[in-house]
Amino acid sequence: MGQTVPTIKSPQTYDMEKFGNIPVSLSTGSVSYDINLFSYNNIYNQDGLNIDLRYFGTGFIPSKKSNYVGLDWSLAVGGSISREVRGTPDDFFPESPQSSNVLYGYLEGIRNCYKNNQDTYNQNYSGLSGGYGNIGMKCGNYSYDIEPDKFNFNFMGMSGYFFIGNDREPIIVSDNPNLLIDISQMSSRQPLNSFNNGSRCLTKPTVIKITDGKGIKYYFGGNYENLEVSYPLYPEQTTQNRFTITAWNLFKIEYPNTNIIEIKYRTADISNSDRNFCLDRDNISIMTQEPFLLMFDHHHVLRQNILAENSNYNTSSGNLLYDGTIYWGSSSSYSNSSVQHSFSATKKSFPIEILLNGNTLASFSYERFDKYSSYTIPSLKLTGINFFDNFQKQLKSVAFEYYRYKDYFFLDKVKLFRKERLSFDYLQEYKFDYYSKSELPDETTIGIDHWGYWNNRVAGKLIPNFTLDKNTDAYSFTENIRDANPNLYATALLKSIIYPTKGKSEFIYEPHDYSEKIDRNYNSQFKNVLVESQGIVGGGRLNTINNYSNDGTLIGTKEYKYISNYNPNTATTKSSGVLSNYYRNLMYLRMQTPYSNSERLEVSSDNYIETAFNSFPVLYSEVTEKENNNGYTKHYFTNYSNYPDISISKEVDNNLSAVNVNYFPLNIANINLPYHSNGYKRGKVYRQEYYDNNFLKIKSTNTEFTDIAEIKPNNFVTYVTDRLRTKYFFKLFGGLFTPKKIENTDFFATGDLKTKTEFFYEGKNHLNLTKKKITDPNAEIYETEYQYADDLRHGNSPNSNMPPYQFTPIMVVNNMRDIPLVTSIYKNSIFQKRNQVLYFPDNSSGLLLPKEQLFYSEDMTQVVNNGLGPSIVPQVAYGSTEVTYDKYDSKGNLLQYTTKNGIPVTIIWGYNQTQPIAKIEGAFYDNVKDDVLISAAITKSNEDGQYGSVSYEQALIDALDNLRKGTGFTAFHITTYTYNPMVGVTSITSPLGAREVYLYDYTLRLKEIRENSSTGKLIKEFKYNYKN
Repeated sequence: MGQTVPTIKSPQTYDMEKFGNIPVSLSTGSVSYDINLFSYNNIYNQDGLNIDLRYFGTGFIPSKKSNYVGLDWSLAVGGSISREVRGTPDDFFPESPQSSNVLYGYLEGIRNCYKNNQDTYNQNYSGLSGGYGNIGMKCGNYSYDIEPDKFNFNFMGMSGYFFIGNDREPIIVSDNPNLLIDISQMSSRQPLNSFNNGSRCLTKPTVIKITDGKGIKYYFGGNYENLEVSYPLYPEQTTQNRFTITAWNLFKIEYPNTNIIEIKYRTADISNSDRNFCLDRDNISIMTQEPFLLMFDHHHVLRQNILAENSNYNTSSGNLLYDGTIYWGSSSSYSNSSVQHSFSATKKSFPIEILLNGNTLASFSYERFDKYSSYTIPSLKLTGINFFDNFQKQLKSVAFEYYRYKDYFFLDKVKLFRKERLSFDYLQEYKFDYYSKSELPDETTIGIDHWGYWNNRVAGKLIPNFTLDKNTDAYSFTENIRDANPNLYATALLKSIIYPTKGKSEFIYEPHDYSEKIDRNYNSQFKNVLVESQGIVGGGRLNTINNYSNDGTLIGTKEYKYISNYNPNTATTKSSGVLSNYYRNLMYLRMQTPYSNSERLEVSSDNYIETAFNSFPVLYSEVTEKENNNGYTKHYFTNYSNYPDISISKEVDNNLSAVNVNYFPLNIANINLPYHSNGYKRGKVYRQEYYDNNFLKIKSTNTEFTDIAEIKPNNFVTYVTDRLRTKYFFKLFGGLFTPKKIENTDFFATGDLKTKTEFFYEGKNHLNLTKKKITDPNAEIYETEYQYADDLRHGNSPNSNMPPYQFTPIMVVNNMRDIPLVTSIYKNSIFQKRNQVLYFPDNSSGLLLPKEQLFYSEDMTQVVNNGLGPSIVPQVAYGSTEVTYDKYDSKGNLLQYTTKNGIPVTIIWGYNQTQPIAKIEGAFYDNVKDDVLISAAITKSNEDGQYGSVSYEQALIDALDNLRKGTGFTAFHITTYTYNPMVGVTSITSPLGAREVYLYDYTLRLKEIRENSSTGKLIKEFKYNYKN
């Protein structure tokens, strides 16, 4: 029934997986709330780095640890790749393998066996010798697992998962096209026998690199401090398989403009006495020393197992009964099924510093909290973050305060302090409250429901009494010790937020319920099927949000109804919920040979139920939102009935014995088979309907989706496993689920108005949008077509492409495949215009940069083919130049461009080459770059950035005014700029000398634009409201 101690991840990783696996929306019924702590913008084009605090609570799970920012909170900084181990960990291969008949890691196998996806699916490989199940792949002296692990990623707004293909190419499921995943630096040989310090419990460096479609490279993992590692601590631990890496954290980002972000994590040296902690102890709360101990979560695992067999029986019909004793029907046997105790440890990663090009952007501080009891350990909690600009000047600090009950930590306050020029520190405070936060059990309670949520039904056991039909394997519990408790649904969930404005939001919950569930039963041949079933699940779903002003006045209410075909005028009550987490922890099996009959019962249950940590028990297909009695909005979500999991597989008889064995009930081997999950297609809004207060429909939006990755050849990995006497070969496919068509309809008494938008993905070797087609209510058709580097490239090397397309293979090699290069507009199939951007490799910086923008008024194209198939490209001779980009600096900053009228425009960069401080229309860069007035303005901008006082900014303004008035510059039109680096522009002065001053509030958001000075005439004011 599985390994003795489960592989357990950190709460930070589980929350990352939860956000990545299922879209966060009303379909889960859960409350999510984000606080942006800081944003660093324009690190590359429009890409920046956001540091956010994120809440996502589903209910109280006693075994879930509090993250270093509190229970159900996570810090979104960078991201991570986590994994779900299937079979043997992919990277398991010790330095001294001990047996040719032990299954070692999948990754080492595919690096040695050289079999592709189809070879593996067709069983074109050598297997283990007879008697060993014949399920592995044998190469040379060793045998390897062929059940690839699942790797989840969530970073910088991108999420999804991948499997490593049998041909070493990752198979990706994500809404982000053209991701390139490189596993060449991923270690396939964990663990080492020992390191230089003698430790046998540390990890070998291991790196996964992902390049997005803009050419930005993200590096995950690396050294031990960047990795999350799970240690199953139990007496029978072997010297071969000592740990499992569960997450590779983002530690570096390389941008195409040479900017580099680094994320540093807290380190702690391991003492001599702890070098082999994963081998010589089953509880790290004993002996292990600080500060190394503070890197860990310590898990107390409670498990109850039943494994019993009844041999040579005469009757197999009827029911089986369990009440501590197993009653087989004609006989009974005592089951020693007491709850067993064991321990596990998870080494976490704590961010300690973020750097941009070697300069600190953010630093993190932690506080040690003492242990709660003898079986727990001390912990670290984040207490502060300091933010800096690229001159190392502190811009802002954040402080965190916690409410502690036992070993549960609740984020109580977030205090943000801005360091303003010539001002006192300004405090901005958020305050949080939670339901029943001081009425919680110990984490070791076994009073939990089937899904891991607290139910406070304590009976000294995890397995309830049950009866089972031996003909069908259908079972039912005869006591309620694992049922959900409808009175505890809101426990530990977020109750209220008080905002810096002193306004408040209050959250009211209700129990989850469902009307259908995923099951595997005798009638479905023990394969997945959606069946009608009513019930409730632990945890709470959002029922009402009440918003209050700072004086306590109720100013708004939102209500949510999770009912199918909801209508306020009828008494419809059927839940739209589907119980999506298939739950079955017992199996009855009869085995029949010509010589004997036997029957077996296997039951297992523990207090760590991973699906409670990283997914949602119920998904809702329809949710109605009512706000302030001002009408209704119905949201319809894709669900299991639309997109069920699928199984594309074949079966091979795996009975290696000369004796024929039959198993009953029929098809019972299917009961825990894997499936190709379509979970990434579920939880998306496919229809929205808007109603007025009388429930009359006034508008609707309908969306059709398509999986465009399914068209890629060989986009699957073969997953091989066995059950009983059968070996199964599954195809697990990549996927990219995206809108295909959106129809908007407005309903009027005089008739409906419809607008249809269609999306096409017909590119060559990429998954980008290639055409958008809009049909308006008047039947006018507007089409926009897009072409990318893959579409324009017609040769593998630069020289095999006709001018000016030599740059296209360079873009492809650098995975800059998301960037549209040609945009063509049509109306009613008649060409309107075309825009094109040409790139070139800049000699001074070595970067691939835009060179020219072309405009076409004629639809002139040509077909070229230099070995990569035909490509349709614009004939550049028919294009007119809109702008040429003439000169860049070493960082890729544009120094000079020329307009279509032939006028050169020079851009002067200051603040250490990070911000443009002057635009000089009419000047050539080389003619003015060495002027003393230019040099003076650059110097003053660097000083302003470094010291940041009003006097230094005024000195820069004076220098820029002097530049505008300088003898050699009076003939030019000059616009000048000043900044508060990492915040925004502080002034813009036009060629005529009119100055606009930009003022920011304590949250670093634009507050006002004034004329000439900070006290001048108000030009524009910006107001922000906090929104739940």
